[in-house]
Amino acid sequence: MKRFLFNSFIVAGLAGGLVTTSACVEPPAKSEGGGEGADGDAPAGTGAFVTMDQVDDGLKDKVTGDRYQITYQEGDMWHGAESGALVTIVEYSDFQCPYCSRLTDALRELAEKHPEDVRIVFKHYPLAMHRDARPASEAVLAAHAQGKEFGWAMHDIVFKNARKLSKDDLIAYAEQAKVPDMDKFKADLEGKTFGGAVEADMTQGKRFGVTSTPSFFINGRPQRGAKNLEALEKLVEEEKAFAQTLLDAGATRDNLYAHIMRHAKTKREAPKRPNKKKQGKQAGKPDPAANYAVPVTDRPMKGKAEALVTIVEYSDFECPYCRKVLPTLTQIEEEYGDDVRVVFRQQPLPMHKNAKPAALAALAAHKQDKFWEMHDALFEKAGSERGALGKEGVYSELATQLGLDVAKFEADMKDPELAKMIAEDQKVAQQFGAGGTPAFFVNGRFVSGAQPFEAFKAIIDQEKAKAEKFMADKGVKPEDLYEEMLKGWETEVKAPPIADHQRRQFDLSAVPGKGNTTDPKLTIVECSDFDCPYCTRGAKLIEDIFAAPEYKDKVAFYFLNFPLPMHKNAESAHRAAVAAGKQGKFFEMHDVLFANKGKRTEQDYRDFAAQIGIDVDKFIADWNSEETAQKVQDDKAVCAKNGVSGTPNFFINGRSMRGAVPFEMAKAVLDEELAGGFEAKKKGAPAKKDEAKKPEPKKEDDAK
Repeated sequence: MKRFLFNSFIVAGLAGGLVTTSACVEPPAKSEGGGEGADGDAPAGTGAFVTMDQVDDGLKDKVTGDRYQITYQEGDMWHGAESGALVTIVEYSDFQCPYCSRLTDALRELAEKHPEDVRIVFKHYPLAMHRDARPASEAVLAAHAQGKEFGWAMHDIVFKNARKLSKDDLIAYAEQAKVPDMDKFKADLEGKTFGGAVEADMTQGKRFGVTSTPSFFINGRPQRGAKNLEALEKLVEEEKAFAQTLLDAGATRDNLYAHIMRHAKTKREAPKRPNKKKQGKQAGKPDPAANYAVPVTDRPMKGKAEALVTIVEYSDFECPYCRKVLPTLTQIEEEYGDDVRVVFRQQPLPMHKNAKPAALAALAAHKQDKFWEMHDALFEKAGSERGALGKEGVYSELATQLGLDVAKFEADMKDPELAKMIAEDQKVAQQFGAGGTPAFFVNGRFVSGAQPFEAFKAIIDQEKAKAEKFMADKGVKPEDLYEEMLKGWETEVKAPPIADHQRRQFDLSAVPGKGNTTDPKLTIVECSDFDCPYCTRGAKLIEDIFAAPEYKDKVAFYFLNFPLPMHKNAESAHRAAVAAGKQGKFFEMHDVLFANKGKRTEQDYRDFAAQIGIDVDKFIADWNSEETAQKVQDDKAVCAKNGVSGTPNFFINGRSMRGAVPFEMAKAVLDEELAGGFEAKKKGAPAKKDEAKKPEPKKEDDAK
């Protein structure tokens, strides 16, 4: 079949058979409709066209990198540059995927910033785990068939309402999008007219190795995941530079994508996934075969205390996976009725800044017997738009809608007892190895993540049979069943220490330090990378430690440079920090670099130097010096010698603590050190520690 390029649109048929689908993607189903827009000629009026055969072969050597023949039609959904795009991005997306929504927002901003250079093409790739995603795609295409503006309006509305995608909802959204012929829209939706078009997009995606969403191709180069605007900007700049080499060699803006596609690869194998080891007992993780005695007393409950099976749920109101598992929990409730109850425990994760206030709101509603109503309202609100739970007055607004006594609700949210309940829930979660969300214990059996109904059903059926036998054998009353069973269950999951039990020595005489560098009780050395996102959290952890009254006068903090090879601009940022340190302003530059990760040019560094008030010319000379470059390499060698391979890595009195752990976890190590360390804990008495080597006396400027 010929591939026609109208200006730089591509009309393509896909050769070859279907590609085997991955486990997380629904196998291709035979469509009931013919699928308008799946293939065929472009509409008239598009102007002159160029076939791939008419594009000469002279630029073959200029098309570099792994690029794939990602074709599309003029009738497909696209926006951005009307013609002559230098960068074409084809995304494969799912309307119930929260990460797809994020990428779509970022791509829209990108296209608005580059109106002449960037075109975005939308392809449909509904995943099997999202049961309403496929009809949503068909509905969006049905709206698009009546005009581009209606398709994109429908696209935006559907993404904003990803949790409400019933047939009636989709019809209501089409009316909201002002689709002109609603009778035709309803007929197309009912008859699955665009089922074939969705299937064609999925078949093409599978041919080019798409197994998850969002996935996208930028001028044919494959990318995965919801990249932010900053990351997308970097990709665009790379592709604009690539496009310029083709323009310089004779391509035109209108046939640029045709040249790329002519020499792109026609098939791509799906990226190989790491081999998953059979789930079993792992150090610090719950054993999926064991039963754990997770308490349920005085926590919100749905169902009867006499239930044969108790599911303890650990959840976070800003966690998209916690929201995704809700239909499964509803299905369990409908399937098992009084045989199953659900007990809710709070696990607001540090990465979700509104999760703890939301947990307080849920517990405050619980005091007025409206926990589950608030639970549903919070999840619905969180799914309506990003950051919705952080808006001023949102919790009082929800309380009003639920008919609560708002004054009492607001007072209860501030009640220290509710904060204490959350802390207790988190402590129990840590006791049983449930660090993430959602996490479940089905009669004490651990289930991690938003698993499908079938995964829960297998365990529920096993535990239900065991509970019936236990009750018959022991003569236990139904209302006492859970408490009696847990007496024989495991009481904890032994986790590896947060910081290891080895002490290392560091010569800190030439390392930038701050805090009590004269007589510290706690010496923290960090190996870090200014372009590592987790290191930003690590920097926040250090701020929190210095802000805590029990530590601030007892801590000395030292920073070692460890730029990772994957962050191509990190090394220059570390040289900037070292150069600023030569003028006594290391930590001032440290803070500016973490706050401005997207700025890594020489001019940016000049601006930063001026901002923190140092001699700019001296700074640039030091930044370019061999001595500064060697200092960065020397720091890397020290970190590597002490077992560092990733960032951030902290050493607390010489003990290694990997990653940007939450403050509460780090606090446990700090408190242990103040009490004599792990040695004292083992012996039950204060120990003489082989402390990390203390820094030699430092000049005033070095200690800043």
